[in-house]
Amino acid sequence: MARPLVDVKVRGVAELAAGMKMLEGRIDRRAPEEFAHVAQDVAGDVRSTVPRLTGRLAGTVSVDRSRDGASITMGNGVPYAQFVEYGGRGHPRSAQGNYLYPAAMDAGPRLQDAGEQAARREIGAMSWPSP
Repeated sequence: MARPLVDVKVRGVAELAAGMKMLEGRIDRRAPEEFAHVAQDVAGDVRSTVPRLTGRLAGTVSVDRSRDGASITMGNGVPYAQFVEYGGRGHPRSAQGNYLYPAAMDAGPRLQDAGEQAARREIGAMSWPSP
């Protein structure tokens, strides 16, 4: 007994590929915004945990946004910042830092959530090309 022939046509592959490329670009634009929000939160955490007599060091904690996300800096113009962060002159020694680095490392799960949130938002807002 002969098997019947099956004719299968796949439509929309080119549109799917174009849509995926468009989605990738949208996520790449959205994710740095989400990462910058996390950086703002981390900077706030650092500001609240650094020792303060005058608040000058806490006042130097800032977020610098870039096309790829954000970075956090601390200590600009404060000569004792290195002692507070890395130790010395009565502050505990740490090769990696006492405040900024640990806070940044603890932010890993929040950064992952921010990236996933950016992807979910863009996927939900995406108008897919039709075949």
